[in-house]
Amino acid sequence: MVLWAPQDKKIVLIELTVPWKERCNEAYERTAKYTQLTEDCRKNGWKAWLFPVEVGTRRFPAKSMWKILTELGITSQQRKQAIRSVSSAAEKASCWS
Repeated sequence: MVLWAPQDKKIVLIELTVPWKERCNEAYERTAKYTQLTEDCRKNGWKAWLFPVEVGTRRFPAKSMWKILTELGITSQQRKQAIRSVSSAAEKASCWS
């Protein structure tokens, strides 16, 4: 997912993965492929952030989910509700065949 504000030259890159709970760390490491893109954005005058986010298939949100919501200014009850919604969606999606 990409969020951007062209007038402010700000861009947020979000890589969402839905790994098994035990593999959240591995999923986080796979986002290295976006590091160069983030650096290129910065070289072109943009403020750029890369957030790898993992939500396990069994409704397990990794710490990265809490971090990005906090960084985006979503806190308290809104953050808890967002975590529940994302966790529920991940669980439902993992059941698809």
